Amino acid sequence: MLLGVSSYREYRHRTVREAQNRLLQQQLQTADAIADDRTAVAAYKKLRPALPEIQLRILQRQWRSAMELMNYLQRARLNTELQGKTAEYGTRLTALLDEMLDRCGVMLTDSATLRSEILWQVYNIAGSVKVLNALVLLENEQTADKVQGVMRDALTDFKAAVEAVDKADVPPLQKNIPRWNLELLNGEQYVKKIEVSMTDMDKNQALKENLETLLPEMGGYAPGEPIETKIEK
Repeated sequence: MLLGVSSYREYRHRTVREAQNRLLQQQLQTADAIADDRTAVAAYKKLRPALPEIQLRILQRQWRSAMELMNYLQRARLNTELQGKTAEYGTRLTALLDEMLDRCGVMLTDSATLRSEILWQVYNIAGSVKVLNALVLLENEQTADKVQGVMRDALTDFKAAVEAVDKADVPPLQKNIPRWNLELLNGEQYVKKIEVSMTDMDKNQALKENLETLLPEMGGYAPGEPIETKIEK
């Protein structure tokens, strides 16, 4: 009798868990189909449990929102009618980047439990966010010392992404994504350029323009090899 009761409870528990998993997958598919990134993020945040796969989707959608805000900010600076909104866009962008870095930090705190397929993308997004953050700091005329530190942190994240993606069972194209980001950032010596431009505002302006072309595209990472970048085996 005891064995029968135990088996029945285990069966009921497994049945409930399977039903919960099916419901979560349905809710996830519904959120994935939402075109608006901010609305999709709000939907993802309501899902429980907050699995790493869901957190990664939030980061990817937030990256697209960050790029959109950056574009708004740059256009507002060139349009006299919109210049009054630069502070608003800048505040929203900074808050979003801070939230993304916090989310990446929480996920990477328990990195040992993350699958390699997820881990490399989190590191890669963290590096991309820091590159964008460095551009924002330059736009706000922050000290080069601070920008230099952010860029070095980005390099560290891209290197960690390379190590993680090598352990992941993903296509060769994806394995190259963090390598391209690292090569573009390190190969062009952007970090070194910050060091030599600490007292030269003209060079700081050139660096900002370079960083704008460096920023990865949607999804938190560059989709392919930049045309001007060549990597030797």
